[in-house]
Amino acid sequence: MDEDIINSSLIIRNKLKQVADFEENPIDDSLSPIKAFYGSDNISLIILGQDPTIKNISGRSKIEYTLNLDKNGALKKYIGEICKGLGFTIENVYATNIFKYFYKIPPAKTMNVLQKHLPENLNLVRKELSNFPDAIVISLGEPVLQLLAGTDRKVREFWDYNNLTKQTNGNYRFCRKKDNLLNRDFFPFPHQPSIRKVFYREHLSQYINYVKNQAWWQKTDRVKSYVNEYKAFIENEE
Repeated sequence: MDEDIINSSLIIRNKLKQVADFEENPIDDSLSPIKAFYGSDNISLIILGQDPTIKNISGRSKIEYTLNLDKNGALKKYIGEICKGLGFTIENVYATNIFKYFYKIPPAKTMNVLQKHLPENLNLVRKELSNFPDAIVISLGEPVLQLLAGTDRKVREFWDYNNLTKQTNGNYRFCRKKDNLLNRDFFPFPHQPSIRKVFYREHLSQYINYVKNQAWWQKTDRVKSYVNEYKAFIENEE
């Protein structure tokens, strides 16, 4: 699967480079697209990032897998904390980016460029994630949420942030399939640097627990749906 995804990403990148490149933030075709991180155990958690264009230009060529999850560091530690709260390990994770190739500068500063390049890349991501229909999906960072659900969306609104108290009211939410371009339910998380903010740090474990509970109910609903479909099939056969 990895090779097919990378080849498809190359085709998309090269096409956009030819017909829809932007001077304010050109596509960097000097580096290869980055492969997804694919855990060695059953995939139970999908982490969806934005793109691999880190600020450190010299460090970009050293990235081999999405989010550098093959290397120890602050981001892997953060993802590990999420996994632990959900009852998983890093080996249950599939991590990929919407944009698998690089730009000249981190494109969160040029969201208009990402919006123009989104349709082709989003189609590829949908196809990619369809291989894991029962996995929980979390988005990483506000730009990813805004690309998928609208430019005015904030991660903290799904964590029920109260502007007056600077705390949560506890009515956590997820981004429903019908309200996003991914066509799949997902849970918005802040990116690792933002987890240092007091609000996110204080309520991270609560939101993880919410994700865990919601995922259980969603899985139960899917099982019920499968059972009902099977019953209908049996009745038709009779």
